[in-house]
Amino acid sequence: MKKSSIWFLLLFTLLSCKTNNSGNKEIINSNISNTISHTEDKGIIAQDSSSPFNIPKAIQKYYSGLTFPMDNKKLYEELAAHTISKHTNFLGYGERHKYLYNIDEDPQNEKNVILIYSGNSRNKKEYSSGKNPHKIQTFNTEHVYPQSKIQNTARGDLHHLRVCDQKINSQRSNHPFTEGKGVYKLINGNSWYPGDEWKGDVARMIMYLNLRYNEPFSEVGNLDLFLKWNAEDTVSEIEKQRNMIIEKVQGNRNPFIDNPYLATFIWGGKKAENRWE
Repeated sequence: MKKSSIWFLLLFTLLSCKTNNSGNKEIINSNISNTISHTEDKGIIAQDSSSPFNIPKAIQKYYSGLTFPMDNKKLYEELAAHTISKHTNFLGYGERHKYLYNIDEDPQNEKNVILIYSGNSRNKKEYSSGKNPHKIQTFNTEHVYPQSKIQNTARGDLHHLRVCDQKINSQRSNHPFTEGKGVYKLINGNSWYPGDEWKGDVARMIMYLNLRYNEPFSEVGNLDLFLKWNAEDTVSEIEKQRNMIIEKVQGNRNPFIDNPYLATFIWGGKKAENRWE
C-alpha cells in the first residue's frame, strides 16, 4: 500500500472521530496502521459489482458515507475506520454495571439477564459486586476476549462483555477457544468450547475486537475456526438487541452482527448469512 493512501486514511479517521479524551486519538492512529498491515497480504474475493449490499433502513444512517468497496482489504480498512470513529463514548470497566444488565436482558423477562455459554435466565439483582447489596450473587462479567490478553481500552468495551455464571466463567478462565460439539465444555484442560448455541456470538465478538482494536485471532483461537462458527451459528435475537443498545451507549456497532457475510467477504471461508441481500 502506498504511503499516500495510508496518510489519507489516517487523516479521514482523525477528522471524522469525536472522542472524550485526547489519548484516544493516539489509540486510533495506532489501530489504523495495524489494520492496514494486518490485511496487506489478503487476496480479493469476487462479488457481482451490480449487486451492492442492501442495508436495512433502520441502520442506513449509521452506515451512511461508506462505499463498501468490492475489495476485501479496502473494505476492512473502511469498516475499521468507521467503527473506530463511531466509538465516541469510552467506558471504564467499572461503568459496565450501568448498562450491561439491560444489554443482556432476557427478551422474555425484563427482570432477568441471559447468561452466555449456559443460556440460563438469571435475576438481574444477582450480579457479583462488592457494592451490590443483594445477598445472592451468582453471575459476573465474562470478557469473551480475555482481559489478561488486552493492552488497551477494549477492557471496558461492551461489545465483548457478557454476563456469565461465576463458576462457568472461572472454568473458562482465559483459555483459547477450540472446536467441540454440544454444550459448553473445557477441552483437554486448556481450551474452551462455548457451545453450539454460542459459537457464532463468540466468533462475531472476536472479529469485532480484531476490527476495532487489531487484537490478534491467534491469542484466542484461530481465524478459520471463527469463520466456520460465524457461518454455522446465525445471528441471535440477543445479539441484535445488544448491538442496538450498545450503539446508543458507545456510539458504534458490531458490523459482523449486522451482516455476518462481511466476515466472509473480508477473510474468506465458508459463506456466512448475507443479511443485506
